[in-house]
Amino acid sequence: MILLPFLDQPLLLRACAPRYPAAVRASAAVEVPIELLGVTLAVQDSRLPGAGQGLFVSLADGADSATISSGEVLCGYCDESTLVDEATGDKAVPFAFGDAQKLVLLAGELMPLQRAIAGSGASSLHGHAVRRYGPGDAGVSVVPDSLTQRILVPRPGAPPASELGRGSLGQFANDLAFERGLLGRRHAALEYETASAASNSLSLVWELTLLPPRRGGGGAAGG
Repeated sequence: MILLPFLDQPLLLRACAPRYPAAVRASAAVEVPIELLGVTLAVQDSRLPGAGQGLFVSLADGADSATISSGEVLCGYCDESTLVDEATGDKAVPFAFGDAQKLVLLAGELMPLQRAIAGSGASSLHGHAVRRYGPGDAGVSVVPDSLTQRILVPRPGAPPASELGRGSLGQFANDLAFERGLLGRRHAALEYETASAASNSLSLVWELTLLPPRRGGGGAAGG
């Protein structure tokens, strides 16, 4: 799983006088410079009350501005993870697709899930029923099943933030759109997507891996 700017919202950073420069730099649990993008990722205390640590993106030392293109991979979510039946903690993410047009990353390319499955020849997707339709079986629909472990959580006992690298910092990004009581509302998904586009700068995208073909069948895709 990776984090990247929303596809229609490049992440723009410009130099300005920080409000609390000394305090911000001193409180960072870890800083990871990304020279190619001209930015530094940092994990430090969130500015949201009670949110714990958060992920911050700032200009690299000496840079006046930086633009992270929409769809550019900023960081990974976690290096070590496990799949479980029920969500635990505040870093759990469900591997579930109800729409084959959702974007995924396959072999370094960002594409709709439908194209990832149809183009790769995969016959199945972890935790989902896959149905082909249309000319040449080019159409793909996916429905999560109810049996497979599909909740990703960082593996218990993982190193502290101070020992993590770019591949694991995404788990500290706080969701600014989610609020208590949202899941009980009639149009929860639409409300969340609207709020997320307005409040969040980053988007979670699953990176898929094509597994070797099973005997007598096609390959399988997994997160």
